[in-house]
Amino acid sequence: MEFCNLTSGNKKIDDFIIEVQSIIIHYSDILFEWIPYNQFDEIKVTGKNGSVTVYSAIWRDGPLYYNYQYEEYSRDPNKEIALKCLHNSQNPIEFLINEV
Repeated sequence: MEFCNLTSGNKKIDDFIIEVQSIIIHYSDILFEWIPYNQFDEIKVTGKNGSVTVYSAIWRDGPLYYNYQYEEYSRDPNKEIALKCLHNSQNPIEFLINEV
């Protein structure tokens, strides 16, 4: 399966995404991809907890899903999602990968 070739700009994150994508074997598997920040609209703070701020946002293109009717992947646009911002984390990349 071919995925969009967007990059986070961080080798550890990009390698992790490639690793997760490489184990997708069925259409119903969860798809994992890098989402550029400019894909998010209506970003609002919904909570703060120490070194983490949580936001709600609308993902303009939306997640990929397999459309059985057309036998292809499609996007489900304008989905409300949650974003987390880590403040002052000593190992933000490892924290992110462990969260996933």
